Amino acid sequence: MFLRSHLSKEFFISVTSFGGPVFYILVILVLLRLRAPFVLTLFLALLFVELFCVVIKSVYRKERPISQDRDDFFNKIDANSFPSVHSARISVLVTMISLYYKDVSILIIGIILALCVGYSRIYLKRHYRKDVLAGFLIGVIVAIIAFYI
Repeated sequence: MFLRSHLSKEFFISVTSFGGPVFYILVILVLLRLRAPFVLTLFLALLFVELFCVVIKSVYRKERPISQDRDDFFNKIDANSFPSVHSARISVLVTMISLYYKDVSILIIGIILALCVGYSRIYLKRHYRKDVLAGFLIGVIVAIIAFYI
C-alpha cells in the first residue's frame, strides 16, 4: 500500500512539472530552434500570465490545502492557493499551440495534458478545484488575447 501510494505521488510530481517554469523554458528553446513564428507571443503570454497570477495572489489570500510558511515576501505570495499558476501556464501553452497548428490531435493531447496537470495540483494538495479552474480560465483568456493581437 505504501509503495503504491509513493509511486502515485511520484507520478503526479512528474506530471505537475509540465506546469512548471523549467518545462516552459525548454519549450521556448525548442520553438526558437524550430523558428516558430509565434514563440515571442507565447513567451509574452506566459510572462503576462505569471505576473497577473502573482498580482492576484498578492492581493487575494487563500490558504493552500496544506498551508505553507509566510516568512518572507515571496513565501507570502507562494503560500496563496488562488489561482493555480501551473494550470494557467499549461492552458496558455495548449491554447496557443492549438490555435497555431489547428490540429485536432494536438488539441486532444493538449487538453489531456492540461487536465493531468490540473489534477496533479489537486492530488498533491497544492490547490483546490476552484484554483485550478481559475488558472485554466486565466490561461485560455490570456492565450486567446495574445494570439489574436
